Amino acid sequence: MKGVAAAPEAEFGPARAFLWVVAGLTIIFLLAPILVIMAVSFNDAALFGFPPEQWSLRWYRALWASRSWREAGWLSLWLATVVATAALALGVPAAYGLARGRFRGRAIVEATLVSPMVVPVIVLALGLYMLFSAAGLIGSALSLFLAHTLLALPVVIVVVGAAFRRQDGAIELAARSCGASFPRAFWHVALPSVRPAVISAGIFAFLTSFDEVVLTLFLGGPRTTTIPKKVWEAVKFELDPSLTAVSTILIVLSLAALLLIELARRSRFRLQPRERA
Repeated sequence: MKGVAAAPEAEFGPARAFLWVVAGLTIIFLLAPILVIMAVSFNDAALFGFPPEQWSLRWYRALWASRSWREAGWLSLWLATVVATAALALGVPAAYGLARGRFRGRAIVEATLVSPMVVPVIVLALGLYMLFSAAGLIGSALSLFLAHTLLALPVVIVVVGAAFRRQDGAIELAARSCGASFPRAFWHVALPSVRPAVISAGIFAFLTSFDEVVLTLFLGGPRTTTIPKKVWEAVKFELDPSLTAVSTILIVLSLAALLLIELARRSRFRLQPRERA
């Protein structure tokens, strides 16, 4: 009984309080620059200043009025959406085949498909530049689409493949034994059980394309300027306060994506009792 009573006291001892303090200070250290940028984006002054002396939406209006920023934003959204769709269309079947397949050389195939995640982006960009320049694709949206898809595909394979490996294959075999064809069993049995992982993989693929700047610098031309490339150029050649507004929008977009991933994860836990029932 004494040991049981002493456990809660030990749980909230000085060591645990010290860990909470360190964790809190670390979180503040990581979030402080983001909060400063978000606050400065509402500054009405023409120069960077914190704290803002007067709050305004001046730089958000200037951002919307700029044709170059609008075109870069639409191109980034369009490119990331198409890349995420293509990565899911290619990555989900590949992840299923690698998780269910028992063929010789499977480890080599998986390592090859996942290799763009471990190869430095600068090396990948240089190799794609030499390849696409020979094909005359430098400066086109097609080159960015192919390069970003190559970079986002391993993310889908890793995330969805892990979900397929945790899935009970007997459920799919039961559907096949009841007369369902392979495509029907895959579409109605295997795929719905990994739906949260597919949603998370699609969001990560979207963010991978949306945030990529190195490949865009190598393969994109003046007519294919995305938001990350536009930000890089603005930081290098000028200090426009509109950058703080762009940064805030990107932060909000990333937080929204993480929220969607968390909702997908929670939906998986809500569906588990029904599957067991």
